Amino acid sequence: MASSGIALVKGVAAGFVAGIPQVLVTQAEARLLGLPGRQADIGPRFVQRVAERLDTDMPRPLRWLIAGGFHFGYAGGWGLLYALLQRWRPAQAHVGGPLLAALIYALAFSPWGVATQTGTEQPVETRPVRETLLHWTAALSFSLTLAYLFARLEQWPGHAAAAWARHGIKTGSP
Repeated sequence: MASSGIALVKGVAAGFVAGIPQVLVTQAEARLLGLPGRQADIGPRFVQRVAERLDTDMPRPLRWLIAGGFHFGYAGGWGLLYALLQRWRPAQAHVGGPLLAALIYALAFSPWGVATQTGTEQPVETRPVRETLLHWTAALSFSLTLAYLFARLEQWPGHAAAAWARHGIKTGSP
């Protein structure tokens, strides 16, 4: 059971880390596609949209703080789910990553996805292809980073101990 708990913690950690390149890659892609910078800032726009639905005015710094917490919260949550799925039905990272990306895209950006349903993103039928590409990049860059990082973490500390042993460094009990 302890190893399962450790695997879940590794999943959450991989999710937290995977959330960073997701933001960087999506921001860079938005610029390359000629989209306004705010288009890649899905989290703050989502928080603003929810605040509007609740008839609440939210200052920009608070909106970004909540969006950041939400971003890393869902990143850790997706990492936990990925670790659970890997325990149940292991898949190689190049398979599990895109499958997770498809789930994330469907739950966030599809016609029934939260971002679409809240009006944070345009309806799929009127959404420009560049924005759809941006959404897929966000989901794929996150999911692939998560999957490959999780696979690497699952090998640790075994590989680390072997590498240290090759250099004459002893690990474990004396």
